Amino acid sequence: MNSEDVIVYLTALVAIGIIVVGLLATVFHSTILAPVVVIGVILAIFALLAKGNFSHKIESIEKICFIITLMAIICSFVLLYKPM
Repeated sequence: MNSEDVIVYLTALVAIGIIVVGLLATVFHSTILAPVVVIGVILAIFALLAKGNFSHKIESIEKICFIITLMAIICSFVLLYKPM
């Protein structure tokens, strides 16, 4: 089995684990955790649909997630320290 195929399968297993744990936490604790399930579903779809050049696709997704995270941190600091 190709090394890249193993990474695809392991990433898909991690995404499925995120979905299961997120669903359990959402059902038993709070609906605030529901976005974790959505992110897990998106990651599972990306991992299962990736055929060739998987590492390049993951790097692109990583850059997009970094930009989204950076924007969320900036927005949280603006909301946290805005003058009243």
